[in-house]
Amino acid sequence: MNRQMTDREVYPAAWITVSALTAAFLIWKCVLHAPTVSGCWVYRTWHIYCPGCGGTRALMALAKGHLLQALWYHPVVPVAAIWTVVYLSSQTLWRLRGKSGWTLHYDLRWPKWLLWLLALNWIGKNLLLVEFGIEL
Repeated sequence: MNRQMTDREVYPAAWITVSALTAAFLIWKCVLHAPTVSGCWVYRTWHIYCPGCGGTRALMALAKGHLLQALWYHPVVPVAAIWTVVYLSSQTLWRLRGKSGWTLHYDLRWPKWLLWLLALNWIGKNLLLVEFGIEL
């Protein structure tokens, strides 16, 4: 059965994901006292960036409120975070209003756009590194 996901599945899944990520961050920050995160194995081994390189730094910058710095480190992280906040906020308000008024509905193109952004970021950073020796 090939059925597209709808807000019925995505909305609770998004809340569960946000809750799990928030709990993991709080454990890392409060219980573990923010230990240093090791560097990227792909970069250390092959001296190229992996598609996720910069994601942790972007997440940490975003947690501190540094949006532009997060965009520089890895644009997928803040874009996905903003998308998630707008989606969950609008869906929650829409549901509290009895499913009336404007809301942002899930679209299957969202993950595709994020994957394109991920690929462009990865290719661009590696081109700068390999062709021009510019480390990011």
